Amino acid sequence: MIYAKLRLFALSLILLMGVVGQPIQPAQAAANPTANPTTIKVGYIPILAAAPLFVTIASGWATENNMTLELTKFESGPNAIQALAAGQIDLMYAGVGPVIVARAAGAEISIIGNCAVEELVLAARGDLAETWRNRGNKSAREVIAELAKTRGRPIKIATQPSGSVPDTVLRYWLSKTAKLDEKQVEIVRMGIENTQQALLAGAVDAATIREPTVTIIQDKDPKLAILAAGSALFANQPGTVIAVSDGFKQKNKDVLVTLMKLHKRAIDVIARDPKQASILIQDYLGKGLIEPAQLQRAMGSPYTKFTANPYLILNAARRMRDFQREIGVIAKDSKNDDGFDFTFYDAAK
Repeated sequence: MIYAKLRLFALSLILLMGVVGQPIQPAQAAANPTANPTTIKVGYIPILAAAPLFVTIASGWATENNMTLELTKFESGPNAIQALAAGQIDLMYAGVGPVIVARAAGAEISIIGNCAVEELVLAARGDLAETWRNRGNKSAREVIAELAKTRGRPIKIATQPSGSVPDTVLRYWLSKTAKLDEKQVEIVRMGIENTQQALLAGAVDAATIREPTVTIIQDKDPKLAILAAGSALFANQPGTVIAVSDGFKQKNKDVLVTLMKLHKRAIDVIARDPKQASILIQDYLGKGLIEPAQLQRAMGSPYTKFTANPYLILNAARRMRDFQREIGVIAKDSKNDDGFDFTFYDAAK
């Protein structure tokens, strides 16, 4: 009898330690051992807009609703969408841009929810930031063009890989709004963490960044300049969404309705008590990288506007799709629809 209990205890430890290389979350470890939870492999990129996912887990709501969320971190939306299209994950919290690109290539994935809008800003340091502060009535286009001419070389701007939301909105702003000559700007594409490091190291003049990176860099360099924010880069800028593989969606409709209910509940917590929300997400987003006080300030930043409603970004996402066609990120003759499935958001209401 004793040996049987020991074997059962050992087996339980093995099962708890085998969650896809991720530490067991307290809420998951407390799950009812007699239940058979639905496991969802979730990809995310480490930005503040993914906070509703972390609040959902840290609050124990996923476990209470018989779900186990296994997390995998990605450095950019295009990397996450490749994993989703390949069936390596079931669902992701990442940018809408890569979803549009993947659907145009035939990937069977859908957007079922939204996280935030107008997340991205174009931020500058060093000479470019100084020139911006002393610009007078000059526009961002004039400031960049004049500095590039003075230097005799292009202004370097860091962003994420082609097809990502940061890359797309930057290219939209450069061509449609600022109307800068391509020779005046050099776009440097890299992962999220490398973008932050490059801007801090002075390896680039500017970058498209989101929270909590904005707050982290502002604390290190109060002279950080915001050349264009949110809607100035791309009107009603769509950003982080919840996308799911169609195969998982068809088999787990009730689960996804529940997940959307929890997602909306998490955004309500963020709106009502950002301090509490920042405490809940600390272990997932900021542990060892950002101080609790910094994370709390980032949560109250004007550069992240949380909303669960996917209807709010539909038209902007279509404009983004059309622009991606225009610049050749997706085929000009692609016939894909926009990829939105409002079924689960509507049911969650």
